[in-house]
Amino acid sequence: MTHEEFLARVPIFEHCTPDEIASIAGVAQEHGFAPGQIIVTQGTPGQAFYLILTGRVGIERDGRALGAFGPGDFFGEMSLLDKAPRSATITAIEPTTCLMLSSWDFKAVLERTPSIAIKLLEVLSRRLRVADERLAT
Repeated sequence: MTHEEFLARVPIFEHCTPDEIASIAGVAQEHGFAPGQIIVTQGTPGQAFYLILTGRVGIERDGRALGAFGPGDFFGEMSLLDKAPRSATITAIEPTTCLMLSSWDFKAVLERTPSIAIKLLEVLSRRLRVADERLAT
């Protein structure tokens, strides 16, 4: 599967055109992680989004294991828009390759292709509405 195909399956990019996905993929970088290597640490500022291409990672919050992610899973998508502290520590369980998209590279893409920002706002607005409805019931 190509980087574009992986990115097109990420819900926040689901309404992007192939050209918009190609713009995003153009600034993404592959990074490899060895078993036991920490990818992101809970409490540190978020600066990148990660999409797992191969391998598996463990998710831990406040010292408790929460599960694992594998190929096609992603984390840190909100880091593309803000630098809020990471909500969990993510560690490679086995040799893992991720497609990484830094917030500054992503913001540069948004400046060049504002249509992506509009689609992203629609997706995030929908997510917020669903979360609000869940809280209200």
